[in-house]
Amino acid sequence: MSSPLRIVVIGGDAAGMSAASRARKYAADSTVVVYEAGGHVSYSACGMPFYLGGEVREFDDLIHYPVSKFVEERRINVQLHSRVTAIDVSAKTVTVEKEGEVFQDHYDRLIIASGARPNVPEIFREKANVYTLRHIDDLLPLEEAMSNVQSVSIIGAGYIGVEMAEALTKMGKDVTVIQRSDRLLRGIDEDFHALITRELETNKVKLLLNSPVSDIRVENDRIVSIKAGNSDITTDAVFLATGVTPNSEFASQAGIKTGIAGAIMVNDRMQTSAPMVFAAGDVATTRNLVTGKDTYFPLATGSNKGGRVAGENAAGKRTLYSGIVGTEVVKVFSLEVGRTGLTEQEAKQNRFRPVSAVITSTSRSSYYPGAASLKIKLTADENTHRLLGGILAGKEGVAKRLDVLATALYARLRIEDLTRIDYSYSPPFAPSWEPLGVAADVLLGKLS
Repeated sequence: MSSPLRIVVIGGDAAGMSAASRARKYAADSTVVVYEAGGHVSYSACGMPFYLGGEVREFDDLIHYPVSKFVEERRINVQLHSRVTAIDVSAKTVTVEKEGEVFQDHYDRLIIASGARPNVPEIFREKANVYTLRHIDDLLPLEEAMSNVQSVSIIGAGYIGVEMAEALTKMGKDVTVIQRSDRLLRGIDEDFHALITRELETNKVKLLLNSPVSDIRVENDRIVSIKAGNSDITTDAVFLATGVTPNSEFASQAGIKTGIAGAIMVNDRMQTSAPMVFAAGDVATTRNLVTGKDTYFPLATGSNKGGRVAGENAAGKRTLYSGIVGTEVVKVFSLEVGRTGLTEQEAKQNRFRPVSAVITSTSRSSYYPGAASLKIKLTADENTHRLLGGILAGKEGVAKRLDVLATALYARLRIEDLTRIDYSYSPPFAPSWEPLGVAADVLLGKLS
């Protein structure tokens, strides 16, 4: 019989608590310790903009499970306000700072799930009215700060930038979104930009594209105006949505290999380059199933799955994580926008020969009340007819269809397969000719 293990987990959000829970399940006699730098574990970071916007009414609704559930029911030793600052892979120890005390803890298995932090460009650093939102401990201070300002400039038009534009608009703020390039949302082609732009502007969000920030004016340590492109924007506060950086420095300093974007490199068992050390979540790489290459794609769904795999393998199982296809969906006021797989440009960069088709259909039977326009773009490889990616936008029905495409990408289906699927049909939910099937048929005609 194997001896009980001491399994240490760094980080207590999606990946960390998933890992700790699975490790506890499959190594029931072992000690499982979680060191979390903040004051909460197992919370919904993705729900935070919706709390600010009023859709989520109570702060506690964002907490999936209280600490007591993990401590009392699952026998996981959760240590809050405990930051791991160093790893010694030879001695199998971690260095922890907690409430002014510094100590070392030994591990038999280590799982790094330390997440990522917001990128803060140099020009915005150490300014009193510049804000980010990554950890739930940021949420209530941000809500209080926003209650005392009127105009907010959001830097970045990615998913979090667009969600925050809606949330702050619903809080009654005057919102300007500043984007250095001409692109809105990661992985969304220009075919959809007019729809997204119209939705933002209809809801009184000012949008500045092709407008890199070149200068700021500061008074009393607060930014009062921003020069972006050819515009000067007066502002009370700045919210940064400029991407994230993995919290991997302490792992790199320990000799653990990092890769794309500085994320910790892992294999399909979530093992790092160091013996008995695993990593998962926003601190780690993952495998893109369409390209077959490592990628960095920090999202909660992948973090939960990767954490489960890391926890099971740390407990002694041999579980594989197949990877992702790159599926994202976002709410832009009343518009739903989603993508999965590769864009045309990404497909070219990965040496496919992409061919695409764009159609506009309806979310339901056109005669049924509430039917809304639905735009779909499918991309496939000219040589193999393999589906490479899809983008959708509409007032409803996007996520339902996006999941079909994600499944098709996972299964490496060809465009012909999408024309043959037995899609669900009823007038309140879909037209008799499913829009995905129609789009596939149009694309097949271009491939033939």
